[in-house]
Amino acid sequence: MKKVLIVDNSSYMRMFVKKIIERGGLYSILEASGKDEAMELFKTQNPSIVILDLNMGENTMEGMEVLTDVITINPETVVIIISAVGDENVKNECIALGAKCYIKKPINTDSLLKALEEYK
Repeated sequence: MKKVLIVDNSSYMRMFVKKIIERGGLYSILEASGKDEAMELFKTQNPSIVILDLNMGENTMEGMEVLTDVITINPETVVIIISAVGDENVKNECIALGAKCYIKKPINTDSLLKALEEYK
């Protein structure tokens, strides 16, 4: 069973994303609320998919740091960005850094399920 790490400072968003993923029953789900917890879980649990929010702190885009660290450690990791940041430049930067997909909040359930299906 593949492991998915959901990283978002909002417990509501983590729960919402988890419920979407659980429908398929194909994944073991891990959760983190910030950069440090995410990186600790990534290093110890080695998830194959990371679903990542960009804004996890006060006026910071910690998610970009997590994305960079994850891809540096394991370039094969599938990183799916889920963010309220709609700036096309930010999206392009995430893809250039190694993210496979960028989904803008509010989340379209079908978009997330399609991304997971594509990279399962």
